[in-house]
Amino acid sequence: MNRARRSKVLLGSLLVAGSMGYLLWTASRANLVYYYEIGEAQAAVQPDQHVRLSGDVVEGSVRRTPGTSRMTFQIEDPSGAHRVPVAYEGAVPDIFRPGIQVVVEGRFDDSGGFAADRLTAKCPSKYQAAGDLDRPQTTAPSGAAADPAAEPPPADADRAAAGA
Repeated sequence: MNRARRSKVLLGSLLVAGSMGYLLWTASRANLVYYYEIGEAQAAVQPDQHVRLSGDVVEGSVRRTPGTSRMTFQIEDPSGAHRVPVAYEGAVPDIFRPGIQVVVEGRFDDSGGFAADRLTAKCPSKYQAAGDLDRPQTTAPSGAAADPAAEPPPADADRAAAGA
């Protein structure tokens, strides 16, 4: 390859690589902040700016509109210092309930409320069966599980010794 052709290929490659890098950077820029805490968002976010907001659903604040998928509720930060009312219409996660941490996506309105177009419930850090979500986990004083049904099944050697 002659010198002029090599420099054109190099320049073209640099332009393609630079363009791809710029596209990746701009596409990921919107996702750099996964979510705001309520106090941060109230101070930094402009009305009508699309954001993700995290908080705990306030006990007694959930109101559902009969015959629709519309609901309103409040979320607060872990300290309870900041609260925001949320309006949402759409599918509700199965584990949604007061006290659970949620991430809502949407916009603040002029009155300080939050219009969510997406609702995600954060999973608890410890597995609990669906019926146990409202019941606290307990253990017996010896450290064994309080519920005998929660103990693991016997090992194969134990079953063989028992004649099973």
